[in-house]
Amino acid sequence: MARFLSNQKIALDFEGFSFIYGNNQHQKPVVSDISFKLKEGEVLILAGPSGSGKSTLSYAMNGIIPWRQKGLVKGDVKIFGKSIWDYDFSELSKLVGLVKQNPNDQLITFNVKDEIAFGLENLKFSHEVIEERINNISNLMGINHLLNRDIEQLSGGQKQLVILSSFLVMNPKILILDEPIAFLDQQSESLLLNRLKNLIESKKIPLTLVIIEHRLSRVMNIADKLVVLDDQGKISLKGDIKKIITQNFEDLRANNIRVPWIIDIFHDFIKLNRSTEIISYPTTFQELLDIIPHLDKEDLRKLYQIVIDKEIEPKAFQKYDKFEELIEFKDIYIKSLKNTEDKENNNPPEEINEILETKNLTFKYPNSGIVALKNLNMKINQGDFIGLVGPNGSGKTTLLYLLANLYEPTSGHIYYNNKNLEEINQFEYAKKIGFIFQNPENMIFRPTIEEELLYAPKNFGLLSDIKESYISKLLKLIGKEDPKKNPYNLSWGQKRRLNLSSIFIYNPEIILLDEPFIGQDQRTIDALIETLYIENKRGKTIIISSHDYHLLLKYTRRIIELNKDGTLRDYDFSTNYFQKHRNLGPIILLEKIEKQIEQEDNEK
Repeated sequence: MARFLSNQKIALDFEGFSFIYGNNQHQKPVVSDISFKLKEGEVLILAGPSGSGKSTLSYAMNGIIPWRQKGLVKGDVKIFGKSIWDYDFSELSKLVGLVKQNPNDQLITFNVKDEIAFGLENLKFSHEVIEERINNISNLMGINHLLNRDIEQLSGGQKQLVILSSFLVMNPKILILDEPIAFLDQQSESLLLNRLKNLIESKKIPLTLVIIEHRLSRVMNIADKLVVLDDQGKISLKGDIKKIITQNFEDLRANNIRVPWIIDIFHDFIKLNRSTEIISYPTTFQELLDIIPHLDKEDLRKLYQIVIDKEIEPKAFQKYDKFEELIEFKDIYIKSLKNTEDKENNNPPEEINEILETKNLTFKYPNSGIVALKNLNMKINQGDFIGLVGPNGSGKTTLLYLLANLYEPTSGHIYYNNKNLEEINQFEYAKKIGFIFQNPENMIFRPTIEEELLYAPKNFGLLSDIKESYISKLLKLIGKEDPKKNPYNLSWGQKRRLNLSSIFIYNPEIILLDEPFIGQDQRTIDALIETLYIENKRGKTIIISSHDYHLLLKYTRRIIELNKDGTLRDYDFSTNYFQKHRNLGPIILLEKIEKQIEQEDNEK
């Protein structure tokens, strides 16, 4: 995706860069011997498993290393030909903007407009210039209607757009985005990626972009290059992004990269049938559709079944259907497993026990007049596995807070086992709920990993019931870390896994998860999904709120969809949801294959 002439400047140059946090030269470097170049105007995707050093590289690009984060450095990093050591920190921060993964880490003011204006005001721009830039950027990013909103009233996705806007008004030369679409709904995600694409293709704004992202499918079409780190903090792959994605599938999976689903499907198809007519992998959904007419009926049926097995009714979990005894799943010890669903028709058990119910549930944020949820009526059965979807600001997080009894309804009621939540002892109800917050730091309370893991069991008086072997396995889930380490020094993904461990350990009946896939590599997502699947089969009720429709539709049993105004749009089995939403990629692909088979039959 060439956008500029061949005489582009080198915007970013890593030369044998290694880094150790602290001053222990015998400690293993977080990143080792990193070397790559990025030209002005190019877009780089930086990928790799959790804890591979992606954030460390971003800190070296914008001066946090070495000016704010001390450590031992080998090699060099150059920004437009000048070493980071030769820059003043304030000078470098104007050239390179870093939008962190968690927007709450960078929000400073109380109001959206003030937040966007903050940097410009510090640099003493005139009022007229500030107003003009704010209006231009807010319109560009589609958030002009939020300018007078309080920060606390924003959803996670809205906060992300505000932070990004606050950097764009500064006109940086290099912009680093750490999982920029993680908190965004599909509409906001498309808006952001389209706006970024327009920015980087504009000759008037030669913006160099570095995107740290696990989901390659969402960003590969706006990128030029890909650098993949391995779990040792070394470069495993680097080069043209489309070449790597189509020619290094196994290497990408070995490094826990979330490979685009069309590549995943086609890779399995090629393994089954290496047709000489197929020249190369498709890199876009349209390219995959264009291949269909060139396949014979046998190949079409093979591809059709692969789509069913991987995207509609995943076969990966069928091996667990017959388990009834003790099992060990990777890093998590499961005490028992009961088959509680009819896999053939996805029907619920004959005996339906309602565990949660909402009646005319409405919630307004105090002193704002903003209605987050409106007249919500639904019943959730014991053992349900539910995906909660909807656009930013539709009330998904608010609903989880209400179900966890962290918010009180403005009107309406919530029932647990047919009893009004208002009449239930809050402490006893808390034992029944496991809540994973959107921001993992919101549920870290203790100074060490081990203390954090045991925090809930101690509070609930359950510590004597926890086996040391189970504690050990949950610690391993977090990673190869010292149990005495401060949890705040973990990566985002590790903090999330600590959250999960601290929930699993006290065995709640209901597990509520708010955006649990953010910051997770493929291996961790697989482990999380399978663990939740098994916990669900043991009878636990699970609700996952996420913008990652792809994962929710594959693995959850039902889908709750909320409208923008906080009302209920849909509540149905995920298989039915697939059929009602014919614009979903796997459904379009299946229909294309069906029509092609029908056409070939008619021609005969």
